[in-house]
Amino acid sequence: MASLLFYQNPVPLDKEKHKNLKLKKLDNLNFTSETNSVPVAGFEFFQCSRNHPVMFVKNANDDFVPVALLSLMAKGHNLGDVWEGVYIPSFVRRYPFVLEEQKGIVMVDLDAPHLQEEEGDALFDEKGEPSEALQEIMRFLENVDQGYRLTQDYIQALKEKDLLKPCQGTIKFTDTTLKLDHLFVVDEKEFHSALSDEEIVDWYKKGWIAWTYAHIHSIGAIPEVVKRLPQAKTAAKS
Repeated sequence: MASLLFYQNPVPLDKEKHKNLKLKKLDNLNFTSETNSVPVAGFEFFQCSRNHPVMFVKNANDDFVPVALLSLMAKGHNLGDVWEGVYIPSFVRRYPFVLEEQKGIVMVDLDAPHLQEEEGDALFDEKGEPSEALQEIMRFLENVDQGYRLTQDYIQALKEKDLLKPCQGTIKFTDTTLKLDHLFVVDEKEFHSALSDEEIVDWYKKGWIAWTYAHIHSIGAIPEVVKRLPQAKTAAKS
């Protein structure tokens, strides 16, 4: 799940090579402009559900990945560069940093505009140790990475119960109809009868019951995504 989407020049963060690097926090999220969805962890499902449908897609390895659906366009979104009034997934907020999956090494995109030597929060102190700012970033990355690992367990459980089905929804415009069957959702009716009493308790303790209903609730945010489409804006003006 920890794809390097957005990252142009990711390298391991090195206290010698990057001792003078500073992080300047930016509100501009234009680095996301070419994507229509981003992965999300289960702990984010509820917050996402207000603005972005949480759907499941299949990746190149034919594995399911939960994503926040930002747009129904084949490429890009219309949230702008600031994303005002909507939830920003941790996948986006962690940029330009990321944990390398196997070794847990902090990686950084050296091409990110957030990084410079002139101004911002230093990443290392005078002794070459991680600064308070970098320590906070590392804690955030570890929490997010742990969230992704727990979400993979959840997805595996959904697969074992065969609960992920192609979405049957369609979006009708004046001159075309957009099918959503490339997206997958939990079948709510089957979910109600899929778990034994023992499994219900287990899923509840793991948070999976809440995650599932947050996902189902989030499907109701599809109209919010439709409003972002150019066709919808054109129709609103006509």
